[in-house]
Amino acid sequence: MSTTTTSEADVETKTRSTSVAAGQTIVLADVDWELYVRLRDTPGNRRKRMTFADGTLEIMTLSSFHELISLIIDHFILEWRVARDISVLPAGSMTLRRTSLSRGLEADQMYYIENEERVRNQVTIDLDQVPPPDLVIEVEHTSSAIPKLPLYAQLGVPEVWCWCQETLSVYRLVEGDYQAQTASTALAGFPLDQLRAALLQRTQVSETTLVRNFRQWIQDNG
Repeated sequence: MSTTTTSEADVETKTRSTSVAAGQTIVLADVDWELYVRLRDTPGNRRKRMTFADGTLEIMTLSSFHELISLIIDHFILEWRVARDISVLPAGSMTLRRTSLSRGLEADQMYYIENEERVRNQVTIDLDQVPPPDLVIEVEHTSSAIPKLPLYAQLGVPEVWCWCQETLSVYRLVEGDYQAQTASTALAGFPLDQLRAALLQRTQVSETTLVRNFRQWIQDNG
């Protein structure tokens, strides 16, 4: 039985011939690591999310819903860390890639907190040389062909906040597996219930109002 490896031309043909709406995905099998790296590093693919594991490549375009949830969470974290004077290096949706594991993906938001000083002056973050982000935000608006939590675990990400089906869950890496938590360790004391309430109110008031209300809540609760 012969195995055919997907080529760059195959990927280009597939992506051109398939109409992909925002928030939808294309899944390709038999993709090698080198092809994934070339596709990921192609400037024209910057706004596409790619997840790679075990020869499978998932390419996704983001919806406005996806982006809004991600930005609300990021703005709340910004307000909290500024008010609490917590040193944080935001890494946005940079690619988490480890050649030694042949794994790669992008989260919606990432933060270096405990390891902020270690990576502060890094122009390029190489996970084969430095630790992964201390906190990752994952917005799951559509089903994925490649489960993300096992990949984050393999990459050693200590904590993941996952928004799925209108629920924000916090997971902490314990002995190689994620366990659900009631509070954040990466951002100790962060008022998760305030964030959850704001996310559910996003269709009723503006994002500006949500952030302003949270800022006032922080001031009122010292």
